[in-house]
Amino acid sequence: MSRPVKRQRVELSLSDKVKLIKDHDSVPKPSQRELAEKYKVGKSTVGDILRKKDTYLQQFELNANSSKQRFNTNCKFFDINDIVWKWFNTARAKGIPISGPIIQEKALQIADELTIPDFKASNGWLDRWKSRYSVHAFKVNGESASVDTTTVEEYRTRLPDITKGYTQADIFNCDETGLFYRALPDKTLGVKDQSCKGGKNAKERLTVMFACSSTGEKLKPLVIGKSYNPRCFKNVNKGNLPVTYYSNKKAWMTTNAFIDWLRTVNTTMRLQRRHILMFLDNASSHSKELNLSNLTLKFLPANTTSVLQPLDQGIIRAFKARYRKLMISSLLTKIDQTQSASELCREINVLDAIYWVTRAWNNTKESTIQKCFRVAGFPSSDPDTVDSTADDDDDDDDVPLSELARQLNLSPNIDPCFDDSLPTEDDSDDWERELISSYQQESTHESDDDDVSGQSEQEPEQKMTLEETLAEIRRIHASTSATSILSTTQAMITDLEALIVKKKCQKKQCAIDSFLV
Repeated sequence: MSRPVKRQRVELSLSDKVKLIKDHDSVPKPSQRELAEKYKVGKSTVGDILRKKDTYLQQFELNANSSKQRFNTNCKFFDINDIVWKWFNTARAKGIPISGPIIQEKALQIADELTIPDFKASNGWLDRWKSRYSVHAFKVNGESASVDTTTVEEYRTRLPDITKGYTQADIFNCDETGLFYRALPDKTLGVKDQSCKGGKNAKERLTVMFACSSTGEKLKPLVIGKSYNPRCFKNVNKGNLPVTYYSNKKAWMTTNAFIDWLRTVNTTMRLQRRHILMFLDNASSHSKELNLSNLTLKFLPANTTSVLQPLDQGIIRAFKARYRKLMISSLLTKIDQTQSASELCREINVLDAIYWVTRAWNNTKESTIQKCFRVAGFPSSDPDTVDSTADDDDDDDDVPLSELARQLNLSPNIDPCFDDSLPTEDDSDDWERELISSYQQESTHESDDDDVSGQSEQEPEQKMTLEETLAEIRRIHASTSATSILSTTQAMITDLEALIVKKKCQKKQCAIDSFLV
C-alpha cells in the first residue's frame, strides 16, 4: 500500500493573505476548506489567517512589503521598536542619513532612557526590526530623500482597497502650510530656505491647516498664530471667527492643537451622521494614538507625500495665489496714502490675514481639488466631470497676480508659494528628547504666548454699533452711481436690517416703535 503524498508546505505572502480574507468576506461566503484548497494550504492555516485578519489588513494599509510572509505581533521589546521606528521616520523626514549602526546606537540610548537593562541591539535585533517595518535601505539621495516610485505605485494599487466602503465625499486629505501673511514675495525670497527660528519672521508667520474631500468639500481652516490675544482681536469673539484659531510661541502645529482639531471635525461628522477617512502625512505632531467614532486616520508612506498627498498637487498653491492677490489688492487701495508698499505691509494684522485666508480657501475651485486627488492616484467615480485643463485655478477675476504685482513695482514673475519651505512644526534639536519624553508620559503643558501688545499691529478703531454701521452703508448707497456697488450695498443693508430686527426681537419686551430704525 503506497503512502499518501505529503502536502508541500506553502507560505502565503501578505498580498495572498489579504486576497484570502477578501474571498472569505465575499458573497456567497466560501468555507474554510474551500479556501484551503484554493490557496493550497491547510484548513488550520486558513483559520489562523482569519483570526489575525486585523493585523494583516493593518499591515497592508500601512504599505508593508507585499511579499512579507510572517508578522510577529508578540515582541518583548515592543516599546523600543516602536520608538526607534518613530525616530527613524522623523530623521528621514529631516533628510538625516541613517545607517544600521546608527539605529543600533539609538536603540541602546532609548533602552537606557526607558530603564530596560536586558536589551542588546545586536545584528539579529536590527535584522528583525528592519523586517518588521519593511526597511530595506538607509541611504538618502541628494539634499532631500527621493521619492521611492515603487512604494508610490504599490500604494496607489492599494488605494481602492483602503478606501473601500467610503464614498468619494467621505475621503479627505489634510495638511499644514506655513504662511508669511505680511510679506511681499520679492522681499522675502532671501529667506525661502531658512528655518525661521525666532526673530522678526517668526512674528509675521502663521501655520494654516487645510482639509478637503475628493469631491471638493472644504472644511473650516485651522490657523495657528503667535499671540493668544493680538490687539486686532479686541472686541472680537474668537468663537465667531471664520477659522479655528490656536496660538503658541512659534506659531507651529502641536500635537494638542491637532488632536483638538480632529475632535472638532469628528463631532461635526457625527452630527451629520457621516464616517470619513482622513489621509495625512507622518509629521510628528500628527498623533496616531487617537480613536474617534466618525473619523479614521490613514497615514501615507514616509517620503511620498510630495506625490501621494492631494493638497501638495496644486491645492495649496492655488490657495496661496489667491491669498497674495487679496493682500496685494488691499495694498493697492491704500498705496496713495503712504510712501511704500513695505510700510503698508506692516499695517496688515492677523485678523486681516484670517479673512483673506478664509476667502482664498472658500474660492478654491472644487474642480481643482478633484483633479489634484486624481493626480495623486485616488480613485474617481466619474473622472470625466473634472476639467483637466484647469491647471492654475487663478481665473476668478480679470486682473492676474502678475499685473497686481506690477502696480506695486514688484517683479511680475513672483512665486506665490515662496514660503512653502517654512516649518509647520518644531524642528529644533530637542525632537529626540521630546519623542522619548512623550513615551514616558511626562507631558508638560507649555503656556501660550499671551501677547496682547500685537507688536507692530495697530490699535483698531472703536467698533461702530449695528445701527451706526447701517447708517454709514446707507450713506454710501445713496452717494454712489456704480451698479455693481449698489447691488453690494443693498445686500448689506438688507442683511443688517434683518440682523437688527432679530436682535430687537430677542429682548423680553418689544414695543412697536422698537422696530423703527
